[in-house]
Amino acid sequence: MSQGQDAVNRYIELLFARLTAKAQPQQMQQIIKQNIQTKRASAIDAIDFYDRLMLNITYFVDNKAAWQRLMRSTYGAGQVPKIGYAESEILAQQMQIRQNIAEKMDDYKKLFHAQYKALQVEEEAVVYDYAYASVEHSLRFDFLTLLTVDQDVKQVFAGEFEEILRIIEGYIAYYADQFVNKMELMED
Repeated sequence: MSQGQDAVNRYIELLFARLTAKAQPQQMQQIIKQNIQTKRASAIDAIDFYDRLMLNITYFVDNKAAWQRLMRSTYGAGQVPKIGYAESEILAQQMQIRQNIAEKMDDYKKLFHAQYKALQVEEEAVVYDYAYASVEHSLRFDFLTLLTVDQDVKQVFAGEFEEILRIIEGYIAYYADQFVNKMELMED
């Protein structure tokens, strides 16, 4: 690995340290539990509850792809986006993702139901998968905001972009794991 890439990796590490230093895991847990309880209360049965969580996970996965496209089209092209541009792009993508999921909801549910049976899915697995996807989603977009407004942002251009993306995703997974592993999300 080149010195330039090492410096970029260290910069990304420091940004994540700044981002997560202010994180409030108890508040994250409370928000996620509240979202889970809302979905449980509005579901007609356990399968409907799982479907609601899985559709949200699908939304988060599609947002990850949109986030990566935005990162590639801006930072990957050597450009720091204006925060307003990034926010409007993400909002437009999220609206499109919601529409796509709504249009394909029945197909998704058929796929989910087959997975529930094949994998003998239990509630705890779906709840924690939802929590991971939710925390990763938040970290991804909070990191983009922090990166975009950081005065030293141009440091990222010293590295190879796909490696930078891999490093960022690694930190997102690491911190999501740290936060979610400390959460108590199941009903007593």
